[in-house]
Amino acid sequence: MQIALDGFLSRVRSIERTLTLRDHLIAVGQDSPKNLTATARTLRRDVRQLGLLGMQPSLDGSVLLLAAAFEQFVTDLMIAFAAQLPDRIPTYADLPSVIQSANERLTGDALNQSRSRFTPFDRRRFVDNLRNCQAGVEPYVLNGEAIALNNRNLNSNTLRELIGRLGVTDIWTVVGSTRPLKKWSGPGGAKAAQSRAKNLLNELIDNRNRIAHRVEGTTPGPDIVRSYLRFERALARSLAKGLEDYAESL
Repeated sequence: MQIALDGFLSRVRSIERTLTLRDHLIAVGQDSPKNLTATARTLRRDVRQLGLLGMQPSLDGSVLLLAAAFEQFVTDLMIAFAAQLPDRIPTYADLPSVIQSANERLTGDALNQSRSRFTPFDRRRFVDNLRNCQAGVEPYVLNGEAIALNNRNLNSNTLRELIGRLGVTDIWTVVGSTRPLKKWSGPGGAKAAQSRAKNLLNELIDNRNRIAHRVEGTTPGPDIVRSYLRFERALARSLAKGLEDYAESL
């Protein structure tokens, strides 16, 4: 699961670097000294002609990239969790019933509804894995890609439902008690952290949808985008920590 977290944090840093470059370009266009080199003067002229509104696509893109990166992270985290379960619980029949149910039900969904997403090899692998699970073969392999399958926007309710497939009753209660999210949230304790996190995730996804559907006048400014980055970094760390603790309790 640490690999999934590291990959997501790397994507966040990349988005942050893009925003920093945006800031530098704006600064060049507005406040550069008169003794600029010819190349820098051209850059300054182009940035001034582009204007602040012309820099807006970098903010739009950052929101879209962040939302997509978080969705991929949750998928990767769930797949990693499923992959490590046979080491902790060697017998498939001993798994929590909710995990068995998700593996069986969602394997069927993956086979029936996602033919464009998975290759014929993947689908054969899913069938073989499920057959071995039900036959009691050890070590078994869960179909993590199927368990993590999701076609909805990753708002707070969807996140709860997805992680619930792994047997976690309410992931928000879990992450609200973790240090990274409480530190991000500030005063108020676990319940306040949980509430603030759900609200901000929903806001991020709402803005993502508005940008994707080209609703004018809804793009957040750079300070808000950076607040999303700080929040998603804390939430990702809390999700990884919460699932690690849950895995150890099984």
